[in-house]
Amino acid sequence: METNSIDPNTKIEIDYSRYDQAVQKLRPTVYLDGTTFCCLSGPDRETGVFGTGDTLEGAIQDWRSALEERFKRINGENI
Repeated sequence: METNSIDPNTKIEIDYSRYDQAVQKLRPTVYLDGTTFCCLSGPDRETGVFGTGDTLEGAIQDWRSALEERFKRINGENI
């Protein structure tokens, strides 16, 4: 699913200031896919940073873990 093709009715507005610096700076798109919360930075699930969860907080945490893994693969270090 491309970011531009996410149904606007499924997007969830969140207060990014409640989260850590990575979330605040990257401002991932958060939306519902059925009953699953999804969090996406980038063009799509395959090439972007993507996380899911049963709750908003779970999706953000899963996305944050995926982001850390991406940085480890690219840089060999944590952010």
